[in-house]
Amino acid sequence: ISKSFQFEPYHVTDIHRGWAKGEGWWISAFGASYGASEAKQKYEFSVNESGRPTREVKCAAGADWDKAGLKNLLRGVTVEFAYNRKLLCIMKQEGSEEVSKLLMEQSKHELVMAGVVTDGDTQIDISVTYHYDATPLKAGEPTGYIFRIKGRVVGAVEIINKGTVWMHNSVTPETRSTLAAASAVLLMHQDLKKMMERK
Repeated sequence: ISKSFQFEPYHVTDIHRGWAKGEGWWISAFGASYGASEAKQKYEFSVNESGRPTREVKCAAGADWDKAGLKNLLRGVTVEFAYNRKLLCIMKQEGSEEVSKLLMEQSKHELVMAGVVTDGDTQIDISVTYHYDATPLKAGEPTGYIFRIKGRVVGAVEIINKGTVWMHNSVTPETRSTLAAASAVLLMHQDLKKMMERK
Protein backbone atom coordinates (compact mmCIF):
# COMPACT_ATOMS: atom_id res chain seq x y z
CA ILE A 1 0.00 0.00 0.00
CA SER A 2 1.51 3.30 -1.05
CA LYS A 3 -1.53 5.57 -1.40
CA SER A 4 -4.33 6.71 0.89
CA PHE A 5 -6.95 4.16 1.93
CA GLN A 6 -9.80 3.90 4.40
CA PHE A 7 -11.79 1.57 6.60
CA GLU A 8 -14.72 3.58 7.90
CA PRO A 9 -14.69 5.82 9.83
CA TYR A 10 -10.88 5.94 9.58
CA HIS A 11 -8.88 7.45 6.72
CA VAL A 12 -5.18 6.65 6.35
CA THR A 13 -3.39 9.49 4.56
CA ASP A 14 -0.01 11.20 4.15
CA ILE A 15 1.74 7.88 3.55
CA HIS A 16 5.50 8.22 3.09
CA ARG A 17 7.45 5.01 2.64
CA GLY A 18 11.25 5.10 2.49
CA TRP A 19 13.25 2.81 0.23
CA ALA A 20 14.05 -0.62 1.61
CA LYS A 21 17.82 -0.67 2.09
CA GLY A 22 19.71 -3.94 2.23
CA GLU A 23 23.23 -5.24 2.43
CA GLY A 24 24.81 -8.65 2.72
CA TRP A 25 27.83 -10.85 2.10
CA TRP A 26 28.55 -14.42 1.03
CA ILE A 27 31.77 -16.47 1.27
CA SER A 28 32.44 -19.85 -0.25
CA ALA A 29 35.32 -22.32 0.13
CA PHE A 30 35.88 -26.07 -0.11
CA GLY A 31 32.29 -26.78 -1.13
CA ALA A 32 30.76 -24.91 1.82
CA SER A 33 29.43 -21.38 2.00
CA TYR A 34 27.99 -18.93 4.51
CA GLY A 35 26.26 -15.60 4.14
CA ALA A 36 24.32 -12.98 6.04
CA SER A 37 21.99 -10.20 4.95
CA GLU A 38 20.00 -7.41 6.54
CA ALA A 39 17.41 -4.89 5.40
CA LYS A 40 15.75 -1.80 6.87
CA GLN A 41 12.83 0.45 5.97
CA LYS A 42 10.97 3.39 7.49
CA TYR A 43 7.43 4.55 6.83
CA GLU A 44 4.97 7.05 8.27
CA PHE A 45 1.33 8.01 7.86
CA SER A 46 -1.66 9.73 9.51
CA VAL A 47 -4.93 8.21 10.71
CA ASN A 48 -7.89 10.60 10.55
CA GLU A 49 -11.34 10.16 12.07
CA SER A 50 -14.06 12.78 11.77
CA GLY A 51 -14.42 14.72 15.03
CA ARG A 52 -11.24 13.34 16.62
CA PRO A 53 -7.60 14.51 16.57
CA THR A 54 -5.35 13.09 13.84
CA ARG A 55 -2.98 10.34 14.92
CA GLU A 56 0.55 10.49 13.48
CA VAL A 57 2.39 7.18 13.11
CA LYS A 58 6.12 6.63 12.43
CA CYS A 59 7.53 3.12 11.93
CA ALA A 60 10.92 1.49 11.47
CA ALA A 61 11.27 -2.11 10.31
CA GLY A 62 14.36 -4.29 10.20
CA ALA A 63 15.25 -7.86 9.32
CA ASP A 64 18.39 -9.95 9.23
CA TRP A 65 18.95 -13.53 8.15
CA ASP A 66 21.77 -16.05 7.80
CA LYS A 67 22.23 -18.83 5.25
CA ALA A 68 24.66 -21.69 4.95
CA GLY A 69 25.26 -23.80 1.86
CA LEU A 70 26.91 -27.12 1.15
CA LYS A 71 27.73 -28.50 -2.29
CA ASN A 72 27.88 -32.21 -2.98
CA LEU A 73 28.46 -34.08 -6.23
CA LEU A 74 24.83 -33.81 -7.33
CA ARG A 75 23.62 -30.39 -6.29
CA GLY A 76 23.95 -27.54 -3.83
CA VAL A 77 21.84 -27.29 -0.68
CA THR A 78 21.23 -23.98 1.06
CA VAL A 79 19.74 -23.80 4.55
CA GLU A 80 18.42 -20.68 6.24
CA PHE A 81 19.07 -21.06 9.96
CA ALA A 82 18.30 -17.67 11.45
CA TYR A 83 15.75 -15.00 10.65
CA ASN A 84 14.98 -12.04 12.88
CA ARG A 85 12.36 -9.39 12.18
CA LYS A 86 11.45 -6.30 14.20
CA LEU A 87 8.89 -3.55 13.74
CA LEU A 88 8.70 -0.51 16.04
CA CYS A 89 6.12 2.26 15.69
CA ILE A 90 5.45 5.44 17.64
CA MET A 91 1.87 6.75 17.55
CA LYS A 92 1.04 10.25 18.76
CA GLN A 93 -2.31 12.00 18.76
CA GLU A 94 -2.38 15.62 17.61
CA GLY A 95 -2.47 18.03 20.54
CA SER A 96 -1.48 15.39 23.11
CA GLU A 97 1.81 14.55 24.77
CA GLU A 98 0.76 10.91 25.21
CA VAL A 99 2.64 8.44 23.01
CA SER A 100 1.62 4.88 22.17
CA LYS A 101 4.19 2.31 21.04
CA LEU A 102 3.79 -0.78 18.90
CA LEU A 103 6.48 -3.45 18.92
CA MET A 104 6.36 -6.59 16.76
CA GLU A 105 9.15 -9.14 16.76
CA GLN A 106 10.06 -12.49 15.23
CA SER A 107 13.16 -14.21 16.54
CA LYS A 108 14.93 -17.21 15.06
CA HIS A 109 13.05 -19.48 17.47
CA GLU A 110 9.62 -18.27 16.32
CA LEU A 111 7.82 -18.81 13.03
CA VAL A 112 5.85 -15.55 12.88
CA MET A 113 5.78 -12.03 14.29
CA ALA A 114 3.91 -11.24 17.51
CA GLY A 115 3.87 -8.19 19.74
CA VAL A 116 2.08 -5.52 21.71
CA VAL A 117 0.79 -1.98 21.41
CA THR A 118 0.57 0.09 24.58
CA ASP A 119 -0.07 3.64 25.72
CA GLY A 120 1.46 2.96 29.13
CA ASP A 121 -1.92 2.19 30.74
CA THR A 122 -3.53 -0.32 28.39
CA GLN A 123 -1.65 -3.16 26.72
CA ILE A 124 -3.05 -4.77 23.57
CA ASP A 125 -1.46 -8.10 22.66
CA ILE A 126 -1.06 -8.91 18.94
CA SER A 127 -0.95 -12.49 17.68
CA VAL A 128 -1.04 -13.98 14.20
CA THR A 129 -3.87 -15.99 12.63
CA TYR A 130 -3.87 -18.37 9.67
CA HIS A 131 -7.64 -18.46 9.22
CA TYR A 132 -9.79 -16.77 6.59
CA ASP A 133 -12.84 -14.66 7.46
CA ALA A 134 -16.06 -16.72 7.87
CA THR A 135 -14.50 -20.06 6.91
CA PRO A 136 -12.80 -22.88 8.82
CA LEU A 137 -10.07 -23.12 6.15
CA LYS A 138 -6.51 -22.55 7.34
CA ALA A 139 -3.81 -20.97 5.17
CA GLY A 140 -0.14 -21.87 4.94
CA GLU A 141 0.86 -18.20 5.38
CA PRO A 142 -0.46 -15.73 7.99
CA THR A 143 -3.75 -14.14 6.94
CA GLY A 144 -3.96 -11.50 9.67
CA TYR A 145 -3.56 -10.53 13.30
CA ILE A 146 -5.83 -10.66 16.36
CA PHE A 147 -5.84 -7.96 19.07
CA ARG A 148 -6.51 -8.94 22.71
CA ILE A 149 -6.75 -7.05 26.01
CA LYS A 150 -6.22 -9.34 29.02
CA GLY A 151 -7.00 -12.34 26.82
CA ARG A 152 -10.27 -10.94 25.44
CA VAL A 153 -10.48 -10.41 21.65
CA VAL A 154 -11.12 -6.72 20.90
CA GLY A 155 -10.33 -6.63 17.18
CA ALA A 156 -8.61 -8.17 14.18
CA VAL A 157 -7.07 -7.21 10.86
CA GLU A 158 -6.90 -9.36 7.73
CA ILE A 159 -3.76 -8.54 5.74
CA ILE A 160 -4.56 -10.52 2.57
CA ASN A 161 -6.71 -9.57 -0.41
CA LYS A 162 -7.92 -5.97 0.07
CA GLY A 163 -7.52 -6.09 3.85
CA THR A 164 -10.33 -5.96 6.40
CA VAL A 165 -10.49 -4.51 9.91
CA TRP A 166 -12.84 -5.55 12.73
CA MET A 167 -13.29 -3.93 16.18
CA HIS A 168 -15.47 -5.05 19.07
CA ASN A 169 -18.33 -2.65 19.85
CA SER A 170 -17.44 -2.61 23.56
CA VAL A 171 -14.04 -0.90 23.23
CA THR A 172 -13.66 2.79 24.06
CA PRO A 173 -13.19 5.40 21.31
CA GLU A 174 -9.56 5.85 22.39
CA THR A 175 -8.87 2.11 22.14
CA ARG A 176 -10.64 2.00 18.76
CA SER A 177 -8.34 4.77 17.55
CA THR A 178 -5.30 2.79 18.74
CA LEU A 179 -6.61 -0.37 17.04
CA ALA A 180 -7.15 1.58 13.81
CA ALA A 181 -3.56 2.86 13.85
CA ALA A 182 -2.17 -0.61 14.67
CA SER A 183 -4.28 -2.16 11.88
CA ALA A 184 -2.95 0.37 9.38
CA VAL A 185 0.62 -0.41 10.51
CA LEU A 186 0.11 -4.13 9.86
CA LEU A 187 -1.65 -3.57 6.54
CA MET A 188 1.34 -1.56 5.32
CA HIS A 189 4.11 -3.70 6.83
CA GLN A 190 6.11 -5.71 4.29
CA ASP A 191 8.36 -8.72 4.65
CA LEU A 192 11.74 -7.10 3.98
CA LYS A 193 13.48 -10.38 3.21
CA LYS A 194 11.00 -11.18 0.44
CA MET A 195 11.30 -7.62 -0.88
CA MET A 196 15.10 -7.87 -1.12
CA GLU A 197 14.95 -11.31 -2.76
CA ARG A 198 12.66 -9.92 -5.50
CA LYS A 199 15.15 -7.17 -6.39
